[in-house]
Amino acid sequence: MTNNRLNTPPEGPIVQSVTVGFTILRLFTLVLAAGWATANIRPIPPGTQAVVLRFGRVIGVQTAGLLWAWPRPINSVVKLPSAERQSVLKISARSARVAGIVDDVTAPDEVPDDAGLYLTGDGALVLLDGSITWRICDAAAYYLAQDHVQPALRRLFLDAAVQVAAARQLDDFMAVRPERANDPVAEAARNAVRGDIVAAVNLALARLAQQGSSLGVEVTRADLTALLPPSAKNSFDAVLDATQRAEQGLATARTEAARSLQQADRDRDSVLTNARASAEERLSAARTSTAAITALEAKAEAGSRGNLLAQVYRDRIGTILGQAGAVNGIDAKTVGRIFLPGGQP
Repeated sequence: MTNNRLNTPPEGPIVQSVTVGFTILRLFTLVLAAGWATANIRPIPPGTQAVVLRFGRVIGVQTAGLLWAWPRPINSVVKLPSAERQSVLKISARSARVAGIVDDVTAPDEVPDDAGLYLTGDGALVLLDGSITWRICDAAAYYLAQDHVQPALRRLFLDAAVQVAAARQLDDFMAVRPERANDPVAEAARNAVRGDIVAAVNLALARLAQQGSSLGVEVTRADLTALLPPSAKNSFDAVLDATQRAEQGLATARTEAARSLQQADRDRDSVLTNARASAEERLSAARTSTAAITALEAKAEAGSRGNLLAQVYRDRIGTILGQAGAVNGIDAKTVGRIFLPGGQP
């Protein structure tokens, strides 16, 4: 055996190089194999979730944490937003055509394909801008339908808007009447419209899930901006302007009426005060003039009252007759005819 070792030719540089190369290749292959075997062992960060597929079929959903899965092509992992993250889909009814014909009431109303005019329950028309906020509630269903989620949500929003508009009045979407602009009931109705949209869309999503076509999403909020159709905006503006002028005139009339009423009250109080003062003054004068006779009459006895009154009469008649220029006296007992100046006998 020693002879065989001694007789073995020494390895040359080429053989040694090949041996080293194969050794490095084996190590590199082991590293690649280890990397491949642990490729789908990864952490799922907060705010995301992972859908695990096995040969293209969904086998599970992993929330935030450490994910253990077979490497590709056995298993594949797709990351999606978590259920706590919200996404917004805007559905706009604005367009260049609509913006360009605001002042042209004769031009037809045209709106883009994704939104349009809605007929309200009171027979009016309203143009809605909208956005809906949604989240993923079933990651597996969302992964399968993710290419169709936004178009489906847009169609469901339009359908819900038609239903809600038909059951509401125009005032429930926007304050078209100034007297209801700050009305708490009207504001509550406008806020309730958004909740009705959310409920209608989620109801339609639940029906799709019952039919086996779940989108895996849930709507959490709807925002609406109501616009008047271009052909009706000028009419509403004219009505609003006329209403404001009427209210201004009414307020002016009320102010003038209140001022007139106050002046009438002051005049009435002045007339009543003057009348009371004049009446009291006359009454006081009358009482003063008759005080002596009244006191005499009150003190005199019934038998002597006539004599006392005749005495007072005689005392005062002299003063009265003294103020006359001439006085003619006639005896009351004289029987005859009295001739007055200028009279016929």
